Amino acid sequence: MERITISFGIEEEERSSVSEILYEAFSEKFKPVFGSKEKSLRVFSRYLDVSNILVARDKGEVVGVAGLKYDNVNWITLNLFDAIQEFGFSIFRVAVVGLPLVATRLKGDLLLDVLAVSAKARGKGIGTKMLRYLLSFGKEKKLKKIRLYVIHTNEGAKRLYERMGFKTVKLHKIPRLWRKVFNFDGYFEMERNLREEN
Repeated sequence: MERITISFGIEEEERSSVSEILYEAFSEKFKPVFGSKEKSLRVFSRYLDVSNILVARDKGEVVGVAGLKYDNVNWITLNLFDAIQEFGFSIFRVAVVGLPLVATRLKGDLLLDVLAVSAKARGKGIGTKMLRYLLSFGKEKKLKKIRLYVIHTNEGAKRLYERMGFKTVKLHKIPRLWRKVFNFDGYFEMERNLREEN
């Protein structure tokens, strides 16, 4: 019997473990924007859309997380008013520092905003299983393509996406002023046409 299950939705008590997985995978991006691990975890935990986040579970424990945006669905519910409440006057720093990380979404596309597998569960094919699930889900929703962005130095993730049929569309360079903040200078935009067969 398959012990890895993939489904939408988390329980309230899973917010913190989901937030930890996200931070562990993306601290390089989130810490400069939010300012600290504690703040990053608090923002994620508070604003995760518990019904629209995709998770992989191993024996009931969350080990993988995917955040999606499509149509009017967003995996995180942080809006401008919430952001002002969370960050006060430092909202301007958050906006300026985070600007290069804002992912655009086109109508009819599914944007895979984040995909993370906990460190202890890597190498078990969980990311691949989640991507297969998303391909089926996107086709079922009659979306045109799945788009994602991957840091250019993350060769393992890029290879995984290529194996799953994603093609590189463009290399985006981060403006010089932000490169020292994030310790990377660009990211690949990749996409997979959902009307193609595997």
